[in-house]
Parts: sequence; structure tokens; C-alpha cells
Amino acid sequence: MTAAVKISDSAMSALRKAAALQSRSLSGQAEHWLRLGRAFECDPRFGYAKIEQALQGLISPDDLDDAGQEAYFEKLADGYWEPSPVEDAFFADLRARGVGVGLDGDGKIVYNKPTGKTPL
Repeated sequence: MTAAVKISDSAMSALRKAAALQSRSLSGQAEHWLRLGRAFECDPRFGYAKIEQALQGLISPDDLDDAGQEAYFEKLADGYWEPSPVEDAFFADLRARGVGVGLDGDGKIVYNKPTGKTPL
């Protein structure tokens, strides 16, 4: 099965260079890196397995060393910057009813205009 994947320009450049150096196709080099990354994540000797356990709530982040805790909190924060579909729907509903508040590009508070619908 094949699938298209978006990657950054810098990652694609690195992929092209590594593929040429290793005499691999682009997909072959990407698969090689995927296998290496997955092996690294699954190997408990490298600590990533413990980070995954902490992210799943199976162990305390306090059980990680300093580098592990840093990686844990970085990984934990990854999902906080983008709203979930539930959050998107919630705020779309507020905007539709004219009760939403937000910030404009300059950081100033913006109130939606009333729509005549009953607010919360």
C-alpha cells in the first residue's frame, strides 16, 4: 500500500542527500529512517520507551531522568497548540450564536456581532 506524506522542505533535502549517499531511492531511504526511528522508540535502553510509558500514564514523569523529562514535556505539549475537532465545533457554535470572543491579528479583543439567536 502506498500513501502520500507531506514533509518539510528541509526534511526532503536531507532525505535526498542521504538517499544519494546510501544509493537508495527516496522511499527506500525514508523507510530505512522509519525503521531506525521505530527501533529506537521501542528499545528500552534508549529511554524513549519510558517516555512513551509516561505519556500513557503507566509511569510517573518523575521516574525519568532530566533528558527524559525534557523530551516528555516537549512531546506532551505537541498536541496543545492545535484545537481538537470538538474544540473547533464548540467555538464555531459560539461564533454562529454571536457570543464568541477572540483576538485579532494585533492581539486586541474582538466580540462577534449578535445574530439574534439566544446565547448560552
